[in-house]
Amino acid sequence: MKTLFNLPEKVIFCKKCVLSNQRASSILEFKHQKKRKGAKYLNIDPKTGVCDPCKFHEKKSKINWDKREKKLLQLLDKHRSKNGDYDCIVPGSGGKDSAYASHILKYKYGMNPLTITWSPIMYTDYGYANYKNWIEIGGFDNLLFKQNGRVLKKLTKLSIQNLLHPFQPFILGQKNLAPKMALNFKIPLVFYGESEAEYGNPIAETATAQRNSSYYTISDSSQIHLAGVSVRELNEVHGLSPNDL
Repeated sequence: MKTLFNLPEKVIFCKKCVLSNQRASSILEFKHQKKRKGAKYLNIDPKTGVCDPCKFHEKKSKINWDKREKKLLQLLDKHRSKNGDYDCIVPGSGGKDSAYASHILKYKYGMNPLTITWSPIMYTDYGYANYKNWIEIGGFDNLLFKQNGRVLKKLTKLSIQNLLHPFQPFILGQKNLAPKMALNFKIPLVFYGESEAEYGNPIAETATAQRNSSYYTISDSSQIHLAGVSVRELNEVHGLSPNDL
């Protein structure tokens, strides 16, 4: 039987959970191509039969959280504002990660986070209510970035056609708006949500809590793909200029 997209030929399930080795790992979104070149899938240890997310869960139970909190406090004190300026950035949509992280940072540790949101192409009623509750009841300043609607619609359509992935432009924005705003506002401390290892990425790639810059930087723009399409093709075939992108 021929397999596609680098999928493992033999289906194997983790001995501790229901995940299989067919579950896709996150791919760098701006390198996501139609044929899923370089795609990776859930790693299951051949010796133990246990997947990386289960191993990551076990690893958390062995962490000295008091010691970890002291390191966190040292990091926060290094960046803590003395004059009321924003001292950290929390990107989010109002989901569990961003709401919890920003709440703890502000009300437990006394930080002054600027929350930032990349708008989805369409809000659900529940999604928008969660977003409003996060900001209006939670009590946070928020920068809501509403992108060029024409371009977003085009990229979303192409994402569906090429990747069966209508959410891809939203993920691109979620991951890449924060570094851009950190640079613009000169706020170098950014708090993302859960580690990718929680839901399928290799533990080896998430050995540190610090975000790897390869997630949001690239030196050669000709290697960038959005919605599975190269920047050159987006320009020449679909009429999207570098300014649009």
